[in-house]
Parts: sequence; structure tokens; C-alpha cells
Amino acid sequence: MIPAIRQQTIINLLTEKDVVYMDDLIKHLDVSFSTLRRDLRELESSGKINLLHGGGVQLNRKSTELSISTKLNLNKEAKNKIALKACSYIQDNDVIFLDPSSTTLQMIPYLINRKITVVTNGFYHISQLAAHQIPCIMIGGSIKQSTNSCIGPLAETALKGLNFNKCFLGSNGFSKNAGITNHDINEFTIKRIAMDQSIETYYLLDSSKYNVVTMIKVANLTDGYIITEKKIPDLDEYNNIIIA
Repeated sequence: MIPAIRQQTIINLLTEKDVVYMDDLIKHLDVSFSTLRRDLRELESSGKINLLHGGGVQLNRKSTELSISTKLNLNKEAKNKIALKACSYIQDNDVIFLDPSSTTLQMIPYLINRKITVVTNGFYHISQLAAHQIPCIMIGGSIKQSTNSCIGPLAETALKGLNFNKCFLGSNGFSKNAGITNHDINEFTIKRIAMDQSIETYYLLDSSKYNVVTMIKVANLTDGYIITEKKIPDLDEYNNIIIA
């Protein structure tokens, strides 16, 4: 197996588990310790992974924006709990916006047979909504391949012409000091417009994203509600945190 394929295999394994240990990687890849060490050093120098004490290896989510297909394999149980809780706040006749996050995608099965209209700029989302015959509207624009979504001026203009009862948004990280953050300035703009056009805003953020800080500040922690799957002691002072 050539180094590039081994290294991509390592990345793929790390998207499925929070931490993978070197002994497990040696067995999975069937390589020597020295070969694995070289691969890990290359991945670490490129900022893709973090090497932990005790032989652990962890994906560096602060510097890497993952594709939505990859994100779907991360923290599935937590995301499902958050999605179910988020749907409990939706009422009949609501018009809601779902951004193209992997957690908002998990909401769709719980929206079947609901008397609502869903607006989204996500390809995965619109295909699932249509498949389940949920009334929906697609926001078009420039295509962002990694998230399978529409962004840019066309999407922004279309979004400004709509009003929502609620918007449900994901993000790449959140912390007390940095607030809610994201990798992409175009996605920042979409999220801010959705917030401005909505009566209520819900950020769906699993606890693995806590203390992850990425480039663009999207919002303060108090700008709407945050739904997460377990209590985060650092955030006890915030009364807008909802535990799924």
C-alpha cells in the first residue's frame, strides 16, 4: 500500500472514532511501527491529525473542514438525540430553514407527516425531503462541493426574501471565548441571514465541537438556543443551552 493510500485510510478511520491508538493502526494497516510513524508525522506536519500522549491519534477538526458524507459518520448517536430534540420545537404550519449540516440532516426522518414547509440550501437535505414528500423549497446558488450546498450572492438574495418561524443551523465549533465559529465566510453569511429572517434560532452542536475554534465567528453563544447532547459544565451559566 502506497503512503498516500495509507494516510487516507488513517484519516477515514479517525472520522469514525474520536481517538485511534497506534497499535490498532499497525494491525489494521499491516505495517511496521517505523512506517506508521512516518505516515503519522506527515499527517501531523500537514495539520490533519494530532498525536496524543499514550499513543493516541486524533483528527484535527480545527484545521480541516470535513465533507458532509464524512461528518455523517461522526458522533451519530449524539446527533440523532440532538435532531430529535430540535424537532420537538417545531409546530404545525411552521416554515423552517435547515442549513446543510450533518445534524440538521438527521432531523428529516422526524419531519415526515408534519404540517410544515422546509427551506434548505443543502443537496442532501432537499433529496431526502423530496423522497419523504415533505413540502420543501431549495435555495439555489454557487455550489460548494464539500458540503453539497448552495452559497454565494444568489443564495443570499433568495434567502433575504423569505421569513422563517425557526432556523436550525450547524457549525464547526463553539467556545466561551470565541462563540460559535465556522470555516467558510460564505456559509457565515448564509447563517447570519437565516438568523435575521427567523423568529427563533437553534444551533445543533454536539459536545465534541466544544472548545473547537475555527476561522469565522458566526454568533455569540447567546444568539439563540444551543442544543447539545450532554451537559457541558463550563456553560452552566447560560440559560439558552438545551440538553437533548
